[in-house]
Amino acid sequence: MVDPRVAFVTTNMMEAVVNTGLAFSAVRGRGFSAPAAGKTGSSHDGWFAGYTSNLLCIVWVGYDDYSDIRLSGAQTAAPIWAEFMKKAVASPRYSDVKPFSQPSGVVDVQLDKLTNLLANASCPETYTAAFIAGTEPSQTCDQGTGVGGFFSRMLGIGGDKAAGPPGVVPPPGAAPAEDPQKKKGFFGKIVGVFKDDKSSNNPPANPQPPPPKPPENGGNGPQ
Repeated sequence: MVDPRVAFVTTNMMEAVVNTGLAFSAVRGRGFSAPAAGKTGSSHDGWFAGYTSNLLCIVWVGYDDYSDIRLSGAQTAAPIWAEFMKKAVASPRYSDVKPFSQPSGVVDVQLDKLTNLLANASCPETYTAAFIAGTEPSQTCDQGTGVGGFFSRMLGIGGDKAAGPPGVVPPPGAAPAEDPQKKKGFFGKIVGVFKDDKSSNNPPANPQPPPPKPPENGGNGPQ
């Protein structure tokens, strides 16, 4: 039996395909507004598999000889699916469409679109995603991970101000010590990354000779 939490999280991801993803124009743009989830498919032909709470419909568009139609599932199959489903949900048999029921053990969280980490006030571009409780991200979008965090670490953007030497307290009103890395500028930091990497691969200028090997048998001669 499929774990209902896994089923709901999968459906939640496929709802995004219809509501904001590749199938948005073909489905929502054609006036189908009922809660639905689906997935496009494109190879030599076009597919769209989608469902509501009470009806599943799969559309295939292609040639019998497996010729390439050179069009995506969102362009070919999804519009047909939307037109069929509009008529289906208008009929009494399939009109009772309900939102997908979220089981216990699933939580909704707001994520940052750039890092896919928990959103806060510093990350205004967000979306909602469902997770099995305990598997959701624990870090926020400004904690130095993801794409933004990569450039922050490499270029020294953000973070704490550089501290002075231990035990040295600057006089009142003195400007804080400037991080030498910040003086380099953007290209200086980029070049510095590769310089450091290059220097790490070079042997030392004056390598020390290896220590002499101890005599065999502890220096006591043949036994």
